[in-house]
Amino acid sequence: MRNIWKQCLLYLKSIRQWMSERAWVRKSFYGFLSLVVLVIIWKLLSSILGWSDPQYKTATVEEGPLAVMISASGTLNPVKSVQVGTQVSGMLQDIYVDFNDVVKKGQVIARIDPREWQARFEQADANYILAKRNHDNNKMLIEKKFISPAAFDQTFSAYKSAKASLAMAKKALDDTVIRAPVDGVVVKRSVERGQTVAASLQAPELFIIAQDLTDMQVDTSIDEADVGRIQEGMTASFTVDAFPGQTFQSKVKQVRKAPLNVQNVITYTVLLSASNSDLKLLPGMTANTSIITEQKEKVLRLPNAALRFKMPDSDAVATGTKGDAKSTKADPASKSNKPNSSSASSADKSPGKPYVGAPKAITRKVWILEEGGLKKKPVQKTIQVGLSDGTASEVLLGQDGESQLKAGDQVIIGIQKSGGGSAGPARPSGPRFF
Repeated sequence: MRNIWKQCLLYLKSIRQWMSERAWVRKSFYGFLSLVVLVIIWKLLSSILGWSDPQYKTATVEEGPLAVMISASGTLNPVKSVQVGTQVSGMLQDIYVDFNDVVKKGQVIARIDPREWQARFEQADANYILAKRNHDNNKMLIEKKFISPAAFDQTFSAYKSAKASLAMAKKALDDTVIRAPVDGVVVKRSVERGQTVAASLQAPELFIIAQDLTDMQVDTSIDEADVGRIQEGMTASFTVDAFPGQTFQSKVKQVRKAPLNVQNVITYTVLLSASNSDLKLLPGMTANTSIITEQKEKVLRLPNAALRFKMPDSDAVATGTKGDAKSTKADPASKSNKPNSSSASSADKSPGKPYVGAPKAITRKVWILEEGGLKKKPVQKTIQVGLSDGTASEVLLGQDGESQLKAGDQVIIGIQKSGGGSAGPARPSGPRFF
């Protein structure tokens, strides 16, 4: 052993003597040694102060109202509108009204050329006069028994038939004058002067008169998966492109039970009220409606981006945990996070739609930043979530009557990349429920 130590000392002395003879080698060695010491110090300080930890994007848990809404598009229509047609055919001789004209019930709005129908009326009138005279003569003759009862019945039948034909001809002649059936505003005119209309199988549409434009409604088409949560009297609102930034309040008037099948997609018509006292809303406008099915005034709100965030394994190891993916695998409560689990079986799985409504409580895991030494550290929490509006979810109390989160907590929704960008929450492989 002594011989080994002696050989080592001799070797070190030879190295020292060689370095003393070469100054540049000595400087290089001391420089390399200083660099190693600096790297070790940097690693120690970064692990203690958290300089090497990733920068997390966070959002604040806050208290506020939460409303679950069903969104759909619809069309504004007058509550009562009447299609004005004609029961006789002919050329439109005169048109007395135009778009937006206010009309009264019984007002003449158009006239069809009456010459043909006048001639038919005069022919029917002549037949009636002849049949009446024959009937009157036979009536005197039957009293004197100059004719048989059969001959009298024949002239009586001819008289009744001529009278009915005269009444029909009179009605057709009167129908050449088209009158407004109700008070209202002309919102559509489908014909022009000189145009020929044919009323063979059904009455052609000449005008549409809206009875009251101050009382309108929105006809919306609701998917069959959502219509079960809508009831009459629910609060709703809608917007129109003509007035951006303005919201019109409404209520559900009616849920029609007649299904509409368009390309194997079943929808139901839901009517919403629309007050139009200032006549700003016009028929045919597209309305973007929102129907509130459930609402709470004050709840603990959590951004849904925090529910979709998954901590990468490398970061989870650095924080001293096993990672979200591994911990949920070992946690039986996390089975409710699977898309095909029983707790999410009643959720709306339509593409692009957020998970809203029932079930009322689902166990989820989120990451929050808590004080841990000189810098905040990510900590995983298991929470119960309830209602969701697609952007935020309600945080419910646990079995012990307390929530794992409180207002003001910073939940992690992503990781800030070194290049200035951000890594958002990991997108799940199955259908999106939050």
